[in-house]
Formats: sequence, structure tokens, C-alpha cells
Amino acid sequence: MRRSTIAGWLAGAAIVAVPGVARAQYVAPPPDPGFHYIFDGSATGSDASFDKWAFAAGTAAQSRPASQGGQGQATLDTVEGSFLVGASPFGSYWYPVRTFGDAVLRIQYTVQNTPAATRNGGIMIRTPEIRYTGATTNDVLAQKPAGFNYDVCAGALPICNLTTPAPSTTYTFAGMPGPFPPPGTYSGAYCARSGTEDVSNLAGTGTLTVNGNANNHQHWTQVYCGHEIQINETLTGTGEFGGSDPIKTGSVYGFRNLNAKQSGTNQRLVKGVWHELEIRTIGQQYTVLVDGKMINQFDNSIPKIASRNGDPGTMARQFVRGYLGLQTHGGSDRISYREIQVKDVTPADIPVNTALPTVTGSGYQGNALTCNTGTWNAAAGTEYFVRWYRSNKVLPTNPRLRAPSQLDYWNVTTPSEPEYGNQDLTWLDSQIIGESATYMPTAADVGKALHCAVNANNGGATVWKTAAAPEILAATNAGTTPGGTVPATLSLTLGTPASFGPFTPGITKTYEAATTATVVSTAGDALLSVADPSPVATGHLVNGTFSLPQPLQGRARNSANTGTAYNNVGSSASPLNLLTYSGPISNDAVALQFSQLINATDALRTGSYAKTLTFTLSTTTP
Repeated sequence: MRRSTIAGWLAGAAIVAVPGVARAQYVAPPPDPGFHYIFDGSATGSDASFDKWAFAAGTAAQSRPASQGGQGQATLDTVEGSFLVGASPFGSYWYPVRTFGDAVLRIQYTVQNTPAATRNGGIMIRTPEIRYTGATTNDVLAQKPAGFNYDVCAGALPICNLTTPAPSTTYTFAGMPGPFPPPGTYSGAYCARSGTEDVSNLAGTGTLTVNGNANNHQHWTQVYCGHEIQINETLTGTGEFGGSDPIKTGSVYGFRNLNAKQSGTNQRLVKGVWHELEIRTIGQQYTVLVDGKMINQFDNSIPKIASRNGDPGTMARQFVRGYLGLQTHGGSDRISYREIQVKDVTPADIPVNTALPTVTGSGYQGNALTCNTGTWNAAAGTEYFVRWYRSNKVLPTNPRLRAPSQLDYWNVTTPSEPEYGNQDLTWLDSQIIGESATYMPTAADVGKALHCAVNANNGGATVWKTAAAPEILAATNAGTTPGGTVPATLSLTLGTPASFGPFTPGITKTYEAATTATVVSTAGDALLSVADPSPVATGHLVNGTFSLPQPLQGRARNSANTGTAYNNVGSSASPLNLLTYSGPISNDAVALQFSQLINATDALRTGSYAKTLTFTLSTTTP
């Protein structure tokens, strides 16, 4: 977000006309990096000017500025560079210059700083072409597709280069991990006409029937075919800041509603303070931020019916591109809009999941679950984050199994909290219960459906994949500590004494002999050494009073030390270190090897040469 909010008293002062003082013309700051303006506060002269926006209300005749006999009454505030919606009825000012697909949208908005202004508006996203030309409602319906169609321009209209409506299609959902519908194919009436869809209605008493609000109404077409990202800066209930509509700012209207606490409307009650709404539309996944804080996410690809009777389900709204609109809610509602900028997202920008996330853990209450990220093909610097959700299970016996509503996933009322209003708070749809990689299930999770969503965000290109958690089972955790003790042990077992065999006088030769040892140590370290404790010809083999002139040499080897060299056997005061151990060892097989050089001039006495050696296994950390 580029700028901080602007104090309400400054905004209010800026629009007061002062006699004899010229009002400054608003100039928008440079757009954010990678963004471009589609509304910069100018009156005319570019594709970002006020005059490029069209009004949509009811019929084509009504969807014009009042100056042309229509109902649109918005004006440009040239000092603040904003849309003042005025007394425009229920409708929107939309941007017909181009459509938007994968994009990041940033819109500044405020509640107009006048005593009578109320606080409801919204942003329309992914809406199709609405400029039908039929003289009557039947004529308009004849221009529209009969069934599901996701072309932006699908009507029998010159602007669409079609003489007959585009053909109908079906929607196929492949399924996804979590509490969502099974895979299936869906059909029904075009989003902007009355008809039926082949799923259950909200009451579960029959087929979903879509009403005729959009049959010949441009703005209802936007509402029914795209989605409204709600702006409603009120608390819940009555009073100066209260509002009767419990669906607050950041809601995806009718599909993923936020209450005042979830939205944080209590932080945005001052009129005239500008806030920034950011909407990321990547594929069918939408992410909503207000003043830089993420407050909502919605996956339009999941079959879902609206919680308002008569609205089409998501299955009718699978547009991959669409127009953008600024809602005029009518009545005394006065939401103003300015500095509208867009960053188009390319396919190369969007992280691609190559192996789905998984959840590991026992599923027992009180035992942690871990959401594993899976693998992604994503640009350097992509950030990953996790959200855990709790939902009601949508059972096979539920008539809305194929397309639940947000009330199926969750519908709980909690007592009012003064900070958020004077009426109870309603919580709908899957509820966020954790925002880290691990989550500790509680008693509240028993019998519910838990899943995690791993998000990958590359500069606003935010997408996610889900993983279902195991069934959470009630459990009481009691600790016990089984164990045993290990006595301090240093054990050295030697094999058969080493023998060089016969020494041959008068010939220079190196003789070798070997034996074995087995080492067991429970110490933190250990040292194997050898010494000649005799004061007689120490380090030399002896035969009575005779000794070999050349010293006896020794070495030790095991599987970890295969290249040790021979060295002279020392005295008890200076033993020869053979092997070291950095930790405990059990039954280490050691080869003990000896070397004796006899030169051709060395005198040898008849008999046996030998010496008793002492091998020691020692430690400094028992």
C-alpha cells in the first residue's frame, strides 16, 4: 500500500468551497510499481479519466447519466480526485475500456464526510458485458445465452460480433481436498436470466431457482454474474455507527461474508478517511486486503450456492475475465472512490503447485497437526503461508451436498461485543482457526472437518492449495515416562595373544603379528591406548636379559579408522594412543596389529622374545 490513510478533518476541509479562493486541481501521485491507473482523478483526456466510466442501473435507458435522461448522478470531485456518487440509485459506475483477468486491483475509498452520508457500497469484479439493447425484457432475454456461459461478451449484440447468443456450456468441478463437494458436472440458466440450476435451493426443498432481477437490469447482471466485494463500514446493530446489513467490508457478498469483527470495521469509522481496498483475482481465487491487511479469501471454483435466495451459484459465474465496477448503493449511502490502479499478472508470475500439500498427525485432540507445504514451481522470493479452517461436515444426506452454502459450512451466533456493535455477531462459512504450519486440535474440533490451505504469494499473485486433516477424535492425554538406566561401562576384551613366529638371524626383515579386541563404552568419549609397564627395556621385546635393539610398534584399526599407522609402544607414563571414540560404542571390533623390525646385524639369543603389554580403555566423560 502506497500511502497511509488521510485524516478525516483534512479531507473534509479540502472539499469546502472558500469564496474568492481557487480550488486546487487534484493530481494523482505516481502509481505503485507495476501498476497503472484506470482512474486518476482527471476529468478527461486519458483512459484513466472520469469520462471513461459508464453508469449501470436498470434498463439501458436508465443506465445513463442524468444529463442524458438516465439515473446516474455521480460527479467528479476535482479537489480530491474522486467519484462522488451523489443520489445515483442502486447501480454502479463501471469501466468499459477493458476487462481484467489475473490482476491486482487497488481502490481507495471513503465514506463521504457529510452528516447524512451512510456507509454502504462495493466493488464489482469479473462482470460480463451488460449493454443489451432489447426494447423489452423479452427482447433482452432473447439476446442472452440460455444456459451457463462464461464468455465476457456472449450476447447477440453488435458489440459482441454475434447475431445469436453464445452457446450454453456446463461446469465440471474436479473436486479438491477439504469439506467440499465431490467431483461433478453442473448445468443451469445463464447467470443474468431467471431459470433453474441443477442443485438444491437454500431451503433444501427443491431445485435452485434464480429470480428475474437481472433479466433486464444492468447492475443486477453485474451482481449475479460477477461478485460484489462489499464495502460496509458499520458496526453490527443500531446507533451512530450501526448498520442493518450484517455483511461488512471485505465480504464476497452472499458467498463468504464477514462480520464487523472479522472485517475490523471498528477501525474505519471516521468519515472522510481514505482506505485502500486491494482485490487479487488469480484464476478463480480471490484475496481481499484492507489497508494492507488480508481479511478474506474465496475460491470461486468450488460449487456453492448463495445465502441470499434467488441468486445464481458459483457454477454460473466462472468468468476468467470481466469488467470492474464501483457500486452506488442508492438511498443515503455515499461511498467515494479514487486512485484506482491495476497490476496485470502474467502466467509466469503465478506460482504453480506441483505436489499437493498434506496434513500429518494422529488426529487426536491435543496432538499437533502439521500442514506440509507440498512443492511449487514459483519465482524466487515467493512467500508461503498457511491458514487452518474448521467447518461443519456436509454429509451425503444433506440435499445441498453438490453445492452447499456458507450457512452449511458454519452458522454460529455469538453475543455482541461493544467494540463491534450492540447486536450479536454472526459467523458464516469455514472459520479460520490457525495461521501457522502447525495446529493443535481442541475439543471444538471433534466432529468437525478441518483443512489447511497453503498459500503461495508472488507479489500479489496469490494462489493456494488445500489439504484435509484426519478426523479429529476426542482424547485425554496423560503422560508417562517409561525408562531404564545404563550403568557406566568401559569394557575391553582381548583375543588370543599375538605371535610373530620364528625370527631368522642375519636377515633384515619386518615381522608382523595381530590379535583382536572388542570395545564397549557408555561414556561420552573414550580412548584406547597401549603401554609397556616394564622398566626393563621398555618398549622392546626381551628374552631373559637380552632385548631386541629395534622398538616394538603397534596400531589399531576399526571400521571407522582404516588407515592408522604404526608407532612405537610407549611406557606407562607415555602410552601409545591407538583409537578415540566421540560417543558411546557397543561391540566395536578392533584389529590390534604389531610390527617388529630385525636388522641383519642384530644379535639374537636362542629362546622366546616377548613382552607383556597393557591395553587401556579410558574416558574423561563417564
